[in-house]
Amino acid sequence: MAHSFDDLIRAYARHVDLPWEGGLSSSERVWILWYGQALERRVSSQIYQFETITRNSGRGWVEFDVGPLFGTWVAEHRYFTRLTKRPSEVTSILPAFATEAAEVIEAVAGYATANDVVVLKGIGSLFGLTSVSRLIEQIAPVVPGRLLVTFPGRYQAGAYSLLDARESWNYHATPIPPVSYL
Repeated sequence: MAHSFDDLIRAYARHVDLPWEGGLSSSERVWILWYGQALERRVSSQIYQFETITRNSGRGWVEFDVGPLFGTWVAEHRYFTRLTKRPSEVTSILPAFATEAAEVIEAVAGYATANDVVVLKGIGSLFGLTSVSRLIEQIAPVVPGRLLVTFPGRYQAGAYSLLDARESWNYHATPIPPVSYL
C-alpha cells in the first residue's frame, strides 16, 4: 500500500505518544517505519520532523545514518587498493563489514537511555552488503529504549522486504504505519 509522507508523520506521532511498556523483548522494542522507495530522500532529509515529534512527546532521540558506513569502512580497509582493482573480491570482506557495522551502531546505542528512540536512517544503503534483519536482531538487545529503523520497502502479511526485493523476512517489530492505519 502506498502512503504519503504526511501519513508517516501522523502514524509515527500516534505511536510515539503511546505509553511505553516495560519488560518487552528486544524485538518488541523495534519499530520499523516503512515506506515506498520514492519517499527515501524525503524521509531522510526531513527526519528532523520525527525528532521534533519524539522530543515533544517527552522522549529522547539518538540518530545514526548508516548511509556512509560502508564507504568509510572500505576506504580505510587495509586491502582497499587491491579491492579497487578487483571489485569482485569485495564479497570476501562483507562478513567483517557486518561485524563492524553492528559494533559501530551498538556504540551509538550506548549513548541512549531507556527513554530514548535510537534511530537508524539510510538502512537501504546496506542492501546487498549485509543482512538488515540480522543486523537488527544483533543490535536490538543493546538498545535500552526503542529502536526506530527507517525502511524503504514493503511490509505485507508480517514480512518486511527492503527496497521491494523479492526476499523478505518475518520480524516481530512494530510496523509504522500499521497496515490497519492505511
